[in-house]
Amino acid sequence: MKKLSVALLVILLVCSLLTGCGVKEKIEQKAGEKIVEEVVEKVAGDENTEVDINGGKITVKGKEGESFSLGGTEWPDIDYIPEFKKGQIISAANDGEDSVMIILEKVDRNDFEDYVEDIKNDFPEEINEIQVEEYLLFEGKNVKGEMVAIQYYINDNSLTIIGNRESE
Repeated sequence: MKKLSVALLVILLVCSLLTGCGVKEKIEQKAGEKIVEEVVEKVAGDENTEVDINGGKITVKGKEGESFSLGGTEWPDIDYIPEFKKGQIISAANDGEDSVMIILEKVDRNDFEDYVEDIKNDFPEEINEIQVEEYLLFEGKNVKGEMVAIQYYINDNSLTIIGNRESE
């Protein structure tokens, strides 16, 4: 899994370079995708590593079935965090082991506050709530060892949800 984590960092670096250079044409985009795929496969050290780039979503699958995805705009396939149905998902990352990060924009503060009130029932342990000028934060755990952190950025109405399920 360590090699896949390094591969994720390489993907982020290569994608930021390609985006910064203005690679927007379809042919150039496909060439960029192929470069990212080859770099990730080399970093992972296994030609059996599968890299799938579909629109803005990148999915990497290792030889032993491990996978992670980055950049999707759909709620990830997880069962321990209730879906936040307001706002617009701009990025969703899932490491394939139930750790996720979802970033949303266009989120109303009242919707965030309602969601946190609901989620407190599912994550009633080790609660930490912070309210400062720039953001609001809720963190909690449940009896199964699942954790959630929800941070709302007041100035730009964005929301980040991070979840983690302890490995068994």
